[in-house]
Amino acid sequence: MIGDRNRLVEFWKPSGAVNEANEPLPDAWVPYKSKWAHIKGETGMGTIRAAASAGGVNTPLDRYSFRVNYDTSITIDMQVREKDGTRYNILSVRHDKVDRNWTDVVAETGGSNG
Repeated sequence: MIGDRNRLVEFWKPSGAVNEANEPLPDAWVPYKSKWAHIKGETGMGTIRAAASAGGVNTPLDRYSFRVNYDTSITIDMQVREKDGTRYNILSVRHDKVDRNWTDVVAETGGSNG
């Protein structure tokens, strides 16, 4: 555990495996690395704003922010996974370019892959 980063999560990336038609396999993921993260859930207002921007339609997706040590190798093509098997699709990645202390990963669970 590193400070308030108290949850060990795994980052997974697409394996690059393809089918006979040379199309990527949708569930072909491989572990990339583990990192200690501080996880924050979306606030109530954030949920309301997301529903409003979606035309008032509530979706069963839950968004979370994972703050890890600075790491520019993490991309939006990856997934975050918890030890309990929960998968999160990464929506955005933001790096602390000034001090290089953290990388924030915004991800959601409840979709087709997450």
